[in-house]
Amino acid sequence: MDIVKEPGDIEQSGRNWGRSQFLKHHLDAFLEGFQKERHMDNDPVRHVRRYDDPRDREVAGLITSALSYGNVKIILASVERALSFLGAHPAEAVAAFHPQTDMKRLRGFYHRFNTSRDLAVFFWMIRRALEDYGSIENAFLSRLSGLPADALDTGAAMDHFSSLMLGFGHERFYPKGELARRAAVRFFLPTPVDGSACKRMNLYLRWMVRRDDGVDCGVWTALTPRSLVIPLDTHIARISSYIGFTDRKSPGWAMALDITRQLRALDAEDPLQYDFALCHLGIAGDCPRKRDPKKCVKCPILPVCHL
Repeated sequence: MDIVKEPGDIEQSGRNWGRSQFLKHHLDAFLEGFQKERHMDNDPVRHVRRYDDPRDREVAGLITSALSYGNVKIILASVERALSFLGAHPAEAVAAFHPQTDMKRLRGFYHRFNTSRDLAVFFWMIRRALEDYGSIENAFLSRLSGLPADALDTGAAMDHFSSLMLGFGHERFYPKGELARRAAVRFFLPTPVDGSACKRMNLYLRWMVRRDDGVDCGVWTALTPRSLVIPLDTHIARISSYIGFTDRKSPGWAMALDITRQLRALDAEDPLQYDFALCHLGIAGDCPRKRDPKKCVKCPILPVCHL
């Protein structure tokens, strides 16, 4: 049966199409002129890209993203130290990680509320995932094997991956052999079930899935960029509200999906191509929290900003 649209629906559809094209024009221009190499030193992905082997990038990326919360300078220092325990080949080192002998080497590590024991447990989880599935990509997709890449429910895959990882070998680290609900290592593996935006896991997926463009790494092959969800941090949440991508006030999974839907309207095949540039517009302080005539007049996305 044909669906007949009312004139008002057609007019609204036209306005939405026009708005999307207007946004895309200005965001594409912003992206084209954005000098991403100037911001790489201030982004944790720099630690991932220093490895050439895709297997090392996959492991280093998961560790780096897990620690990517808090102040940028502290993040970079903590990631540097965590990866220093694994040497030149993180995948090989994690595959050989042994709780009884290697946990002592991590003593003194901490990142905000995560300690050396949390890091040791995480290394062990990664080792077990590599042993059982061959790669982190296979572990992430294990519940969804056989489905076409475009049919991926990213949230469901995250839920499964978190449960899978948190089920590995805790008796080696905890007296009662159980991972308590308040164990800080859980923070490394967020899930949308509780409404979390899962910023760090989405960031990891972006690094792994998008093609190698000098920022992202293009390590995984089974997923397509169209399945990705925006890594929602305070900068993306704020700038997205300025340019009309969301009117939600609470930064969580619902807001991340909201913004991602808007980005897919601009480019269904690669919606997260704008993420790095928009995020660093905030990190660099070029997008102020309050209107600043001196800064705003120079902003490349001023024409689409409603601040």
